[in-house]
Amino acid sequence: MRQLANQVRAVMIAADTYRRAMAAALGVGVTEVSALGEIREDGPLTPSELARRLGLTSPSVTSLLDRLEAAGLVVRRRHPADRRSVLVELTGVGDELLVAAFEQFSEDVAAAVRSASPEHVRELGELLGGVAGALRARAGDPHGLVGGLDRQMARRRRSEGGAADVHSGSG
Repeated sequence: MRQLANQVRAVMIAADTYRRAMAAALGVGVTEVSALGEIREDGPLTPSELARRLGLTSPSVTSLLDRLEAAGLVVRRRHPADRRSVLVELTGVGDELLVAAFEQFSEDVAAAVRSASPEHVRELGELLGGVAGALRARAGDPHGLVGGLDRQMARRRRSEGGAADVHSGSG
């Protein structure tokens, strides 16, 4: 299982590298790419919803949206149900760029698994779906995440002798 975890971690690192390269190709930052992806997936979104999803402050999202709007990738429109709020949506150009980026990603993944049988690709898809679900569940439980880290550190402390709890600040 440790080898599988190492391979999943390698895929995650490669995906981060890919995202940085795609951001550079699109002429925006990595956070902007994440915002564009969120808007494309579930948009239009309010700036506060986007801030929550990206883990950013309101002023940071305002600056991010200013940059994306200046690049012609998003537009802010009045919220139809809440006059005090706006909705952020992709422009036609923004949507085209995101579709092209997702298609390129799909082609790159397809090229990597082209030699595998359709059955193996299906099984891999199911396994990766399970891994993604488990990681999302852990990420959605901050107390469980800290508790899990503390348990891992306690195991290491028992086997190696010496480390402190993650949240204690000592070590």
